[in-house]
Amino acid sequence: MSSTTVQNPSVVAPGRAPVAALAALALSVFALCSAEFALVGLLLDVSRDLRVSVADAGQLLSAYAVTVAVGGPAVTALTTRVGPKRLALGLLAVFAAANVLGALAPSFPLLLAARTLGALTHSTFAAICVVMAVRLSPPGRRASAIAWVSGGLGLATVLGGPIGTANGQQWGWRATFWCVTGAAVVGFLAVLALVPGSVTRETGVSARGEAGALKRPGVLCALTVTAVSQAGWFLLYAFVAPLLREASGFGPAATTVLLFLFGLGGFAGNAAGGRLADRGLRGTLIAMLTLLAAALALTGAVAHVRPAVPVALVLIGFASGALVPPLQAWVLGAAGGGSALAVAANTSAFNLGNAAGSWGGSRLLDAGVDIGALGWAGAAVVAGAAVVTAVALRRRAGAAGGRVEAEVPR
Repeated sequence: MSSTTVQNPSVVAPGRAPVAALAALALSVFALCSAEFALVGLLLDVSRDLRVSVADAGQLLSAYAVTVAVGGPAVTALTTRVGPKRLALGLLAVFAAANVLGALAPSFPLLLAARTLGALTHSTFAAICVVMAVRLSPPGRRASAIAWVSGGLGLATVLGGPIGTANGQQWGWRATFWCVTGAAVVGFLAVLALVPGSVTRETGVSARGEAGALKRPGVLCALTVTAVSQAGWFLLYAFVAPLLREASGFGPAATTVLLFLFGLGGFAGNAAGGRLADRGLRGTLIAMLTLLAAALALTGAVAHVRPAVPVALVLIGFASGALVPPLQAWVLGAAGGGSALAVAANTSAFNLGNAAGSWGGSRLLDAGVDIGALGWAGAAVVAGAAVVTAVALRRRAGAAGGRVEAEVPR
């Protein structure tokens, strides 16, 4: 891939990206992505208040994930001609309005519609924030800039559910929607004030051009590795609570603490993954995939050994978090460096991996497999992704004279 870059000196001074702008993007991603997890502990409250079954209330989570996976790339493709900052502000405004509708919804169908509307902004917003972070950053610091954005997602994963549940239990589930709305407004103001208006997409970007980039072999390979590796560790993580309770013998309080530690491991891994990927993306991807496979295998081996389980769980969190920045950098670089659609497609790949992993885990458990064996199964899947990654990037590095297609141009 050519190393030619699009010059835009008004966007960022040489050497360092504007930290305030990256922080604004991370804050906004945290606000928006928290909505996905905010209702996890409140489904029973919603079902009672709106007189639907808990299973029906669960659609508020599943429909959100499906909408992100399927609708996100479509929204991104339709907004390719909108300036990045303007698009981010518009999406935040729609997201805030959707949560106001959710807070006021008198019936379950209207609440589900409000959640679906909010979910339509999710993938495109995260993608355009990644693109802006890269455009704001100098060479050699772009994976770290991606880590800022995905760090917002990491915080949402760790804190979104607990904060949403606490607010809902204290003031009712509708209060959670009001809190998410307030966070979106704060994010809107931060982006408006701190992100430079001069940040642009690459010149000549079109929906057809971005869609064409998705057909590139490097992009397809990166998307596949994202989905497969995500499915591998989620195959276990989807059932981590029953594993901790039934196989390892932890009580409810200890399980909550361990899940929080898992989230902190993921957040630390995300920060480390960005820095490591800036130094060597190919090595970081292979190393973290290998570590993730080893951690999953360790969990399978020690699932019934209580003192060892927390160590394995934190390692899974760290490795899975550390994979996010280099995977995003890979797909963005393979697509040419400025494709929000490619990043949105990668977000869909993450969500599809989650769905495939939880489905595969449930099928194994239905077949009578011991819950601890899910770690071994997940390790095998991730190990396969590591082999594919090593072969694909070695071939592309050789074809490009040592330059890996995963490097992110301006």
